[in-house]
Amino acid sequence: MYCLKNIEFNKMPNDIIMRYLTLYKRMGRNKETFDAIKDDYQSLSLQTLRTDTYFLGQWLDLNIKDERYQALIMKNVKAKTNAEQFLKNTLETFKKIQDNVYSFELFDREIQDLLKFLYKNASAEAHLNFAKETKKEKARINLLSANHTTKRDVLNDLITSYHQTRKKDQYEVGFIDINFYIDFIQLAPFKAHNEVIGLFILYILLIQNDYQAFHLSSFFEKLFKRKHVFEKLKKEALRNWADGLADTHDLHRFILDVAIEAYQDVHEILRNYTFDKQLNKSDYIESTINRLPEVFSKDDIKKAHPTISLSTINRTLARLRDAKKIRPLGKGRSAKWMKLYQNKKTTLNEQLNLKL
Repeated sequence: MYCLKNIEFNKMPNDIIMRYLTLYKRMGRNKETFDAIKDDYQSLSLQTLRTDTYFLGQWLDLNIKDERYQALIMKNVKAKTNAEQFLKNTLETFKKIQDNVYSFELFDREIQDLLKFLYKNASAEAHLNFAKETKKEKARINLLSANHTTKRDVLNDLITSYHQTRKKDQYEVGFIDINFYIDFIQLAPFKAHNEVIGLFILYILLIQNDYQAFHLSSFFEKLFKRKHVFEKLKKEALRNWADGLADTHDLHRFILDVAIEAYQDVHEILRNYTFDKQLNKSDYIESTINRLPEVFSKDDIKKAHPTISLSTINRTLARLRDAKKIRPLGKGRSAKWMKLYQNKKTTLNEQLNLKL
């Protein structure tokens, strides 16, 4: 039994409906937001893709040193190991999704092509093929009926259920996506890498269904920072799956909260972007540093101001260093900086750099 085939018995709680009301208000401003940043959209989204790549690597605990992460993601250096090749493939996969997300169609061949692209030269070819059912699986969950002879057939049945459920127009699309994800993870249609490809499919489906905040706010960063919660909720959602009694609502709440937070990030990005266009950039960077913790990094500044050049950030840091307001704690791009003053609340006039 599948989540999707029993979705009609999984009634939507009121608190989830309220989350959707909050989310849809923000989605309603998608066009306005992306029109406002269209001149710098490519640079903003590229930074998000790099962040997604980094945190997916952290999620999988790849055996890569941090300096190599930076080189592979930022400088496109040649991979030396399978793990490094996978990381490079991941960034290219995110770029491919970003450029062609609406051309992706949920079919078995498209999913396998995505898997092969992601693991090209980073995994054994045999691991990228469809898996065979085991007797244990058949006995435990009756995975294959008389109409199904392989896991590929079951996947096609699941995909058909997804499209049929969408056509009914009776359920929130995000809820359908979550139920599909849980069914996919339980099915595990490929010989390996099902967890990773499952996350990618969920990510793609959400963006296709107007969760556009994930173009500018890293989906995988938010998952990684709550990994233990996500894994716990996924495990709970899989409980009683074989009996058709899986409860996906807690995982559903989690994903909605992540999406709402992503839209809050986008609001802040738009605010910073507008200010960056209007104000002295160096002064605005200094204002941001004032709000950061006592020890901070260039990446903290870059995250707040993705369209400001690294040279402008460096000039501002040098100016504050010479004024003995900050001092470096090391060398290189990843070096930390420490403030030599306590944070103070600034007035609106100070934030706007107005001389009254």
